[in-house]
Amino acid sequence: MSMKEFISGFSGKPLDKKQIAKGMHLCYMNARALRDEAILLKQNNHHARALSLIILGLEELGKIPMFCNMILLRADEVEAWRKPWKELQSHKVKLGVWTTYGKRVLSVLGKGYEVELPSGIEPLVDKFKQLGFYVTFFKGQFLYPENVAEDNHDWFEYFQGILDERIKSFEPLHGSLEKSTELTDKAEKFVTTMKKAKTKDELKEMISHWISQYASNGTANTKAV
Repeated sequence: MSMKEFISGFSGKPLDKKQIAKGMHLCYMNARALRDEAILLKQNNHHARALSLIILGLEELGKIPMFCNMILLRADEVEAWRKPWKELQSHKVKLGVWTTYGKRVLSVLGKGYEVELPSGIEPLVDKFKQLGFYVTFFKGQFLYPENVAEDNHDWFEYFQGILDERIKSFEPLHGSLEKSTELTDKAEKFVTTMKKAKTKDELKEMISHWISQYASNGTANTKAV
């Protein structure tokens, strides 16, 4: 295989529901692995890389709802597929999932995560991730990754708390390939049903019914919406 053929293999193409399910499951597993490796690094005083890996875990988990959004795209909608594949390469968008995703649904239900990532914080989070890997020149001096991380232990705990909470809530949906596959089957019906809601109260009733019905078989919980 030539280098050109290898590189072109990474370009995004339409996915079927089985592929989307596998992508969501693998992103979940990788986010969990990144979290575990970050903790190991921190326990061995490698604070800089630990901070970066925790943030990478958030980005990887943020790809799951982005893949889920592909479920309603038709295979022949070539232009429509370009946007989500492009967004999957954006650190800002992947982190932004945790400041915007599900806000409408969560506000209707009056539920949410205990640890929130404030809207607009994405550039700062991405900068922390970069500082954990690279020497940076800032305001007339060089910053060494380990020195930056040692002065920001609280940030590691904060980001880990966010990642832990979301990993826990996503486990019933993506802890296995079978669970992710089941979600893709139900998500299409869910989104289609939600479009029929004409008022906020009607939307609330539909969402509550869907969650109670879906949660009853042990595959979901309200925090995973």
